Amino acid sequence: MASIFDPKGKNFSQRINAFLDDAKATYGITVGKDSGRTVDWQQKHHVAHMFLYNSYKSTKPAKVDIGKRTISWSHFSDPKVIWATVKFSDFLRTAKNSVPVKDGTKWKVGFEPDQKATEKHVKSLQTTAGIGNSGKAMVSSGLKPCGQPCKCGAGRSKHLDGIASDLNSGNLATLSAKLTAAKAGTLDNYLAQFGLYRPLLNHPTSPEKWHVEAKP
Repeated sequence: MASIFDPKGKNFSQRINAFLDDAKATYGITVGKDSGRTVDWQQKHHVAHMFLYNSYKSTKPAKVDIGKRTISWSHFSDPKVIWATVKFSDFLRTAKNSVPVKDGTKWKVGFEPDQKATEKHVKSLQTTAGIGNSGKAMVSSGLKPCGQPCKCGAGRSKHLDGIASDLNSGNLATLSAKLTAAKAGTLDNYLAQFGLYRPLLNHPTSPEKWHVEAKP
């Protein structure tokens, strides 16, 4: 390490910045970090995840089909449902891949949501946003509690409270190789020197090697 860092009494921001600075100074690796997350962004991609995948072990949307754990299509496409924070126009698509149009509390004839087109579009939302695991990684709620159309009751993301960060996976892999070559221990040993750890590294349904938090 370029200098000795004592994480005791330091907040998450100070710890992560010290880690990033040291990785660059000691090993010449610039590790990318997520930034600028908003409630809208978080909730948008949380809803998308819960509609397509739901990798959460003990959390389910309010409306699911029997034997399923994702938001039911009948609820997701219900024109009467009032969405919280997110907009149906960001998700739903017609068979011709256009935005559905409401006619009062119903869908306008010829402009109804199509399940397959919607699923394809929502998958693209996740991959384009750079969500991990090819778009399938868990994304926490932006609201507390989570609202419609998911309404799973989950709390809001730690990212919004500045106590968690997602780091670039490729950069972490390069840094890990550098540590091995220098016989400087593992990446997790290195993170621990700054009071950081990866709590989702071995998650049973959606492991995230890029998610970092302050050690309790």
